[in-house]
Amino acid sequence: MPKINMPKKETVTEAKEPNIQRYELVYLIANKFSENELEPITSAVVKFIKDQGGLIIQEEAWGKQKLAYPIKGFFHAYYFLIEFDLLRENINKLNNYLRLNEDILRHLVTQKRIKSAEEIANEKRATQKMAEEQAKAMEEREGRVVKHKAPAETKEKETKKVSIEELDEKLNKILDDTESLL
Repeated sequence: MPKINMPKKETVTEAKEPNIQRYELVYLIANKFSENELEPITSAVVKFIKDQGGLIIQEEAWGKQKLAYPIKGFFHAYYFLIEFDLLRENINKLNNYLRLNEDILRHLVTQKRIKSAEEIANEKRATQKMAEEQAKAMEEREGRVVKHKAPAETKEKETKKVSIEELDEKLNKILDDTESLL
């Protein structure tokens, strides 16, 4: 089973030709195959992409997973992801190949937007700013919680200062009042 794990970074490349687009392909292979039998199927998909002038960027095997609903009578399938560059006019050929391949239950090809270095830097700054704001908010919340707990503890201590003799007197009064009612 081909498994190439590349870092999950946003890819920054300039298209050499204006007709080349970055795509992601996720496809499902039926559970009727063993893991050893998956190799020829996945390599055939990769070979077809390369034959159409595609460049494979990333290839991942996500493993066997349960389907949300049965597809063609199968309840489980093997998931695969391929990220690649391909000419726009060849994407229909790939879709037709995948649709006609009986071993592939489902597939989805999406265009992937290639981010510029500036966009990636802006996103990093934004996530750092959000993390700082969340940390600051957590500190403020913890400070408020501590302030609220302190007065509650002092009230409990004040109520415990009632002596046993006073409690006995109150209890006797209550009992005397109930006896007069009977």
